[in-house]
Amino acid sequence: MSELPKMSFGHLGIDVIDIDKMIGFYTDVLGFKVTDRGMGGKAELAFLSRNPEEHHQIVMAATRNDGERTTINQISFRVDDFKQVRQAYDHAVSAGIERIEPVDHGSALSVYFPDPEGNRIEVYMATPWYIAQPHRQLIDFDKTDEEVWKTCEDKCFADPTYQPMDEWKAEFAAS
Repeated sequence: MSELPKMSFGHLGIDVIDIDKMIGFYTDVLGFKVTDRGMGGKAELAFLSRNPEEHHQIVMAATRNDGERTTINQISFRVDDFKQVRQAYDHAVSAGIERIEPVDHGSALSVYFPDPEGNRIEVYMATPWYIAQPHRQLIDFDKTDEEVWKTCEDKCFADPTYQPMDEWKAEFAAS
């Protein structure tokens, strides 16, 4: 068997029911821009990106029928720090999104919320700590950023599976 080439994630395709509603959400709530839109065979397609180096990070295809369940478990967007996670949380609250869930995973601090068609969105930052997953503890956004960070750090250091993330990464790379 031949070796696989080095790969990086390029983009995600989503089958959608209401393309206009989904474009509105991804542009207004998540800051994407529509880079192209048109018919591809019998389906309308929309291409969206937040990165000028990528023509599209998401392509939507209006191919799903009303009532059909989405097959996406979650779509995750990484940010640099907890301030940005809080910004995403505040923006989702101000947009009137329901079922917003801030979660401390130990190795990440996240906020989850659904898009208009029920796809779960995650905005997260990675921490410098590894603990075994799955791990899930709700974040209290009434706390300051420093208090949230300290709570996560203390919990990770007390966990028997804890190790610095750099050590976990080195083990992963060596395996």
